[in-house]
Amino acid sequence: MGPESQTVYADDLGRAVHSAHLAWQFDPLSTSDVSGQVATRTIGPVRVSWLDLMTGPSGWRGRRTFSDIRSVPEPYLIFCMPICNSIYLTSESGNFDIAEFTCGIWDSTQLLEFELKPGRYEQISVLVPQRLLRMPLGSASSLHCSSVEKDNLLSELAFQHMSTLAKFLDAELRPYELALSNVTISMFDSLIASLRLAPRAPQRLLAEIKDYIECYITDDDLSPSAIAAAFEISPRYLHKLFENEKVSVSQWVIDRRLTRSANDLL
Repeated sequence: MGPESQTVYADDLGRAVHSAHLAWQFDPLSTSDVSGQVATRTIGPVRVSWLDLMTGPSGWRGRRTFSDIRSVPEPYLIFCMPICNSIYLTSESGNFDIAEFTCGIWDSTQLLEFELKPGRYEQISVLVPQRLLRMPLGSASSLHCSSVEKDNLLSELAFQHMSTLAKFLDAELRPYELALSNVTISMFDSLIASLRLAPRAPQRLLAEIKDYIECYITDDDLSPSAIAAAFEISPRYLHKLFENEKVSVSQWVIDRRLTRSANDLL
């Protein structure tokens, strides 16, 4: 599919972003003051999107609901890099500020909200089907709302590569699509690997694990060993993380299942 570029305003802009970045629900009041340009194209199985917006005095806000998540036929991992201004992401595990030239990551199967400050905002995004990435099955949720620090060499390489892809959104790339998509996927595989190898604060890791448990709470195969494997940590370290919770990992899962069942009966 070739590039789709347009200058859009208000509700039309919401529809363009909705189409380029999977599915979103936008705040009607703040959307009425937004204008800008959106461009998107697919390069093999990878989707590249660029947007340059001017928001009104109240900024711009939007969210992904369960309905939006179900509307997407397959799960993606989205790599977004603000070029001008920053974006605030809110997930069930907390609030995250993705600053300029910082590569942020979000999982299309998870709930998410965003907020932009008033003024200009520019961003490049690359959407990669999760099935093509070399990471443990089901581990994408642990990367939801994470970011790669600017001092990570691969973050700079990602910026250069994403900028190059955005530069050629209107170019004829058909002879090179397969090679470009393979290079892009390999680069993000390396980026994910560097992120997983970087030490994470125990409390942040514990919050990510709890979020993962909530996501897979109905999975009969959810166990301490499966959780540890998804986060590439040892079962012993997983149990250590839960020591301050005064309950074992297994009991935490049982308690969350009982709570979910009780809520479903209300």
